Amino acid sequence: MKTLLFISFLLINVQNYSKPLRIVDNSASDKIIGKWLSEEHDLKVEMYKKNNFYFGKVIWFACIPETPNMEDFKDTENPNPKLRSRKWLGLEVVENLIYNGKSTWENGTIYDPNSGRTYSAVVRLKDPNTLIVRGYWGIELFGKNLEFHRVN
Repeated sequence: MKTLLFISFLLINVQNYSKPLRIVDNSASDKIIGKWLSEEHDLKVEMYKKNNFYFGKVIWFACIPETPNMEDFKDTENPNPKLRSRKWLGLEVVENLIYNGKSTWENGTIYDPNSGRTYSAVVRLKDPNTLIVRGYWGIELFGKNLEFHRVN
């Protein structure tokens, strides 16, 4: 009986040590950090890291002349009435992304202040200066891509 327990213990330990360790490369995961301008040149977002999650906030957006100044836009379409007085400028629109080790950040959300809707989000680094943000509802297949380019 003792021999059987010892062999079981030995096999379990050999299995655990034979698994490769997953090493998180912070330099790779932090490549998303920085300022990004939309392909349409109408939105600038700053991506940053907070508590091992990645977030993005609005730092600039284009306004047409008949609308209020950028500083005066409010989150009026938010389904939560308590949040409708938030300003668009500085608003976190990308939240809780997790780096998966393959130039992809996932399991986060993206908020659209134009509609007040929140979508699931996946962000992929196409190349060092191109970010593809995919917002979707339900399954990723039925989502929409937004392309952003790194700016200084």
